[in-house]
Amino acid sequence: MKKLSKIVALCLATSFLFSACGGKSEKKNEDKQVGVQDNLLIENEGTPVEDATLKIAYISDSPFTGIFHQAFASGNPDMEILSYSTNGTFKADENYRLKNGGGADIEFKPEERKAIITINEKYTWNDGTPVTSADFLEYYKIIAHKDYTGVRFDADMRNLEGIEEYNKGESKEISGFKTISDKKFELTFKKFTPSILWGGGIPFEPVPSHKLKDIPIKDQEAHDITRKNPLSPGPYYIKEIVPGQQVVFEANPYYYKGAPKVKKVIWKIVPSAQIVAALQSGEYDLTVGLNSDLYSKVKDLKNVKIGVQDDLGYTYLGFKLGKWDKEKGEVVTDPNAKMADVKLRQAMGYAIDNNAVGEKFYQGLRRNATQLMIPAFKEYYDDSLKGYTYDLEKAKKLLDEAGYKDTNGDGIREDKEGKPLKIKFASMSGGATAEPIANYYIQQWKQIGLDVELTNGRLIEFNSFYDKLDADDPEIDIYQAGWGTGSNPNPSGFYSRNAKFNFCRFATPELDKILEKINSYESVDKDYRSKAYKEFANYMFENAPVIPTMFRKNITAVNNRVKKYDLTPGTDFGIADIELTAKEPIK
Repeated sequence: MKKLSKIVALCLATSFLFSACGGKSEKKNEDKQVGVQDNLLIENEGTPVEDATLKIAYISDSPFTGIFHQAFASGNPDMEILSYSTNGTFKADENYRLKNGGGADIEFKPEERKAIITINEKYTWNDGTPVTSADFLEYYKIIAHKDYTGVRFDADMRNLEGIEEYNKGESKEISGFKTISDKKFELTFKKFTPSILWGGGIPFEPVPSHKLKDIPIKDQEAHDITRKNPLSPGPYYIKEIVPGQQVVFEANPYYYKGAPKVKKVIWKIVPSAQIVAALQSGEYDLTVGLNSDLYSKVKDLKNVKIGVQDDLGYTYLGFKLGKWDKEKGEVVTDPNAKMADVKLRQAMGYAIDNNAVGEKFYQGLRRNATQLMIPAFKEYYDDSLKGYTYDLEKAKKLLDEAGYKDTNGDGIREDKEGKPLKIKFASMSGGATAEPIANYYIQQWKQIGLDVELTNGRLIEFNSFYDKLDADDPEIDIYQAGWGTGSNPNPSGFYSRNAKFNFCRFATPELDKILEKINSYESVDKDYRSKAYKEFANYMFENAPVIPTMFRKNITAVNNRVKKYDLTPGTDFGIADIELTAKEPIK
C-alpha cells in the first residue's frame, strides 16, 4: 500500500484494530480456505498472429544494475532478465527437484556421491557455438578463483571434490569434475546430500567458456560480454539494452527446442505509480513484481486476468535467544534470555490474528502460516499442523502457567520474579502498512498483558534492521521479518547451529539431530526425507524460536491477447511457448 495516504492508512489501521479486538475475532480459526486462491492456468480465445512483440513490465521504482553473467548477477531484476535468455538447462518437477527434459539431463548416483550430466546435442549458444562440458567447468573455475568477488562460492559449491584445493591454488584442476565428452561430464561430491537433488552444488546454467576463458576473472563483471553482449543458449538472447530501464530480446536462432512462438520480447522497468494505467491502456502483456498494494486496482480490469500462485517464502516473528560466536562460527543459545520461556513465545503467537492482517492489509494475498514448511513443498508440508491460530484466552492461560502475573493491578504482567517486563520489538519501515501492522501487534500483546515497545521507539530502515539483527543488538527481544526459501526446502541455511542467518540464535541437540536427518544420505529416500521435514516443522512449532506469521501469494497480470499462460510448478510450459492473438495488447 505504498500509494495510500497517511490518513487512509490510519483509518484502515484504526478500523482493523477495533475489529480485531472484538469478541468475534477471538474465536478460533476454522479449517477453511482463506484469502485469494491459486489461479495457475490462464487461457484466452483467439488465433495466434505473426510478428507480434511480447511486452513485459517489471514493476520497480529503481533501475536495474545490468550484470548479465550467471556467476556475478546477485539479485532481481538482473536475474529476472537472465531467466528470459539463459534459462532452460535443467527442468524441475512440481516439488522443484531437477528432472530431465531440458537443455541437459541429469542422472544421480547417491551411493557413489556422483551426478552425471548429459547436454542436449542441439543445445547451442546464440552465436552458433555448441554448449559443452567446458562451459560448466568454466563456471566452477570462475567462482572458485581467488579473484572472484561474487556470492556463488557457497557451502553447496564447496561440496564438489577438489574445488577447495583449486581455490587455494593447491591444484590447477578440480578433481570432482570429470569431462567424459564435449556433451557429458561427471561430478563427484564430498558428501551426497538431498540438496543435490534440487541442484545444490551444480551450476543451473552454463557460461560461455569460448568467450570467458581468456578474460581475467577480475575484469569479467564489467566486461562487454557481461554488460552489453551476453550470450544465451536459451530461447532468447539480449539484442539491445537501455541501461537501467529496458532490454530487447530476440529469438535465439539456434535454440534447441526450435523457434519460440514470439520472436521478440521487450522487457521494461515500470514505476509502481504508472503500472495500473499502463495495463488499462494496453501497454503490456505480463507483469513481474505486482504486489498486494496494487492488486485491488488491477484485479477488476477487463483486459487482463490475474495469475496467482504460492510464494516461495513466509513472514515470521523471531525471538532473540542468544548470540553469534564469531570464533566458533556458531550460535550460542542463552537459557536466561528474556524470551527464553517457550510459553511466553507461544502466547505472543496466539495473540495475533494473521488471517485478519492478510485480509485487511494484503487484499487476501497473505494468510496465516501454520509452519516453517511452505505449502509449495507439497511432499513436506504437514496438513495436520494448524500453527498459532488466534486465541487470546489460550495466550493468557499460557502466560499464567509460565508465572507472568499482573502483581500491581495495572493490567500489565511482571516477570516471574515480580519485576517489570518490557519487551523490545524491532520492525522494518517501508510502505503505508508497516506502522499500522506493527502497532496492531503491540496492541494485541497489550491485550494479554505484555508491555511491548518498538526498538529505539520507531520503525527501522531495511539495511539497519538486518545490521542490528546480525550484531545481536541488545535492544531487540523480538522482531518481524521475512524469509525466501528458494526452490530448495532444506531449512539448514537458516536454522542450523552454524548458519549466520540463524538470527534468533536458537540451537539444541534435538534440532541438530533433526537437521542431520534432513542432510543425511538416508534422506535421499523420499519417504525418509518427508518424515524428517515434518519432524522439523513440528519441533519448531512446539519450541517456537520463531513463529511463522503469513504465507504469501505472487500475482501476475496477463493481458487477454496472451493465449495461454501456465504458472503450475513443474510445467514444461515456458516463455518460448507463449502465443499472442493480436498485434498489440488489448485495451
